[in-house]
Amino acid sequence: MFMLISTIVVLASVYALFHYSQKRQKSNDQKFETLVLLRELLQLSRKHRAATHYALTCKLSTESVQRVNTLYQSMMTASNRLIQKSPFDGRPMYRIYQLKIKAMHNDWQTRSLVRNQFIHGKTIRHNMLLMDELMITWLTESEQAELVDDYHMEWLQVLDAMETLTKLRMCIPDMDKQDEFLRAKFYADQIRRHLNRLALICPLSIGSPTGARALQTLTDIHDSEQRVITATAMYELTSDISTIIAQVYDQILSRMTETLYLPLPEISLRLADDH
Repeated sequence: MFMLISTIVVLASVYALFHYSQKRQKSNDQKFETLVLLRELLQLSRKHRAATHYALTCKLSTESVQRVNTLYQSMMTASNRLIQKSPFDGRPMYRIYQLKIKAMHNDWQTRSLVRNQFIHGKTIRHNMLLMDELMITWLTESEQAELVDDYHMEWLQVLDAMETLTKLRMCIPDMDKQDEFLRAKFYADQIRRHLNRLALICPLSIGSPTGARALQTLTDIHDSEQRVITATAMYELTSDISTIIAQVYDQILSRMTETLYLPLPEISLRLADDH
C-alpha cells in the first residue's frame, strides 16, 4: 500500500512538472513571437519614416509613393499577425497600435516635414513602449529581479536618447533662425551625452565609424557660432543616430531574450534609414 501511494505521488509530481514545463514553454513561445513581430514593425516604421521623408524633401514620384505603400502593406500584414497570435486579452492594445500605424500612413503626402517626423516618432515610441511592457512582464515572470533592474535602467537611457533626438529633429527646418539654431546646439550636446552613456551598454555600436562620425559632428554643431551643416546633412546625421540607438536597444533585447529563452533572429538595422 505504501509503495502504491509513493508511486502515485511520484507520478503526480512528474505530471505537474511536465504540465508546468509545457505551460512555461507555450508562454515563452508566445512572448518570443510577439517580440519578433513588434521588432519587425519597429524596423518597418523606421523605413516608412525614411521613405516618406525622402519623398517629401527630394522626389515625390510614383516610384517613391509606391515604396511607401509597399512598406505600409508589409506593416499591416505584420500587425494583423500580431493581433492574431496575441492572447485574447492582449488584442485590444495591439488593435490600438494598428490604428496608430494607419494614422501614421494616412495623408502623409500632405504633411510638413516636422509634422511627419512628429507622427512617426509617436508611433515608433508606442511600439517601443509595447516591447518594454512585454519585456518587463517576461522578466518579472522569470523571477530574475537583477535582470529586471538592469533592463529598466538601460531602457530608460534608450528612451531618453530617443526623446532628445526627436527634439533635435524638430529644429532642422528652422535652423537658419538664431533661436532654433541655439536650440539645435543645446540638443546636439544633449544627444552627444546620451550616446556616450549608451556606449557603456553597447560600445561596439557607439564606437563604430558611424558612431564616431556622429559624435564628432554633434561636437562641431555644439561648438560652432553659426550654422555649419545643411538641413539634408542634418537629417542624415539624425538618421545615423536613430540607427545607433536602435542597435543599442536591439542588443539589449537580444541579451535579455537569450537569457530567458532564445536569441532574437539577426536583423539589418542599417537598412531602416536607407532611402
